[in-house]
Amino acid sequence: MKMSWGLPIMLVMILLMSSSSGCLGLLQMRETMEDLRGEPEIISESIKISHKKIFATFSPEVYENTSSFYIDESVSEIVIWRQVTLTGSDIFGCLENFTRYVRAELYTPTGVEPVWSIDVCKNLDPVTVDITPNPTFETGNWRLEIVARGQGTTSSAIQDKLEINITIKRTCIEYPLEKGC
Repeated sequence: MKMSWGLPIMLVMILLMSSSSGCLGLLQMRETMEDLRGEPEIISESIKISHKKIFATFSPEVYENTSSFYIDESVSEIVIWRQVTLTGSDIFGCLENFTRYVRAELYTPTGVEPVWSIDVCKNLDPVTVDITPNPTFETGNWRLEIVARGQGTTSSAIQDKLEINITIKRTCIEYPLEKGC
């Protein structure tokens, strides 16, 4: 008994021609590639920006720092942690032009009013502040401005300190074969 190979070859040729030509072929190939790629995952990543200053001079020293960071639509939360230690500030109080102080302000790209700020001349215990989008964060370069005056000595525990940490939390969809937000 002799087999005829004509019909199977013709079916394979029709399948190849219909799947590799025109829009129908592109659609089938795209579906095949998406099935091979796998499922996307929702991932979170955090970026930390730290500012720390320890004053170690006996005469009052002025510290100024301005830094910026980029915020886009993938940012889900901004967390600010801050602590200020001004040695002996509870005893002397706040005297304008003589007092040690810390002033910090966080501005959006338009920079009209600060989103967050502190202006202190006494100790501040560590506190965390959460800034959430309403409904989204303004996209662009945000700016943190810090101006402080303090003093201390290098050989003792009498040192003024400030520490401000900003953590930017991003949530995004990560597809297989593509890494990062």
